[in-house]
Amino acid sequence: MISSHSQFTSSSSQPATGKSAEAPRALTREARLSWIGSKLAQLIDIEDNRLDDLHHRLWMRILQSGLEPAAPRNETDQLAIHILAVATLADDVASKDGPKAAIAAVMHASGDSLEPLLAEKFLRLASSPIFWMALRSDKVIDA
Repeated sequence: MISSHSQFTSSSSQPATGKSAEAPRALTREARLSWIGSKLAQLIDIEDNRLDDLHHRLWMRILQSGLEPAAPRNETDQLAIHILAVATLADDVASKDGPKAAIAAVMHASGDSLEPLLAEKFLRLASSPIFWMALRSDKVIDA
């Protein structure tokens, strides 16, 4: 059970103001994975009526992180697993070694541990500096 909504928001306890001189707060890992997953989902050819279910499945998988992985329930859930594999690898590597390393890691894993089509879509997203700026801020922008 989710104990607090705050675990999915910025880590600062101070309210956000438009005139703050502080550096932008980073998104939580869950928010970054969700955002990357959402962007990938928008780039693949999926029917609009399945997109909401896919977003739900992505969040359910993100919330289950650290638990024993459940078997995929259906095709949409399997797609969510594949999308999160790309998002997780990219986020983990980018957090440690930066965007260029994340791009290289996804390229290297494409066709091996990552679905090639999803890796290709990610590489298209990741080629934009706006994509990386959005992941480092507390406000996700539509890249």
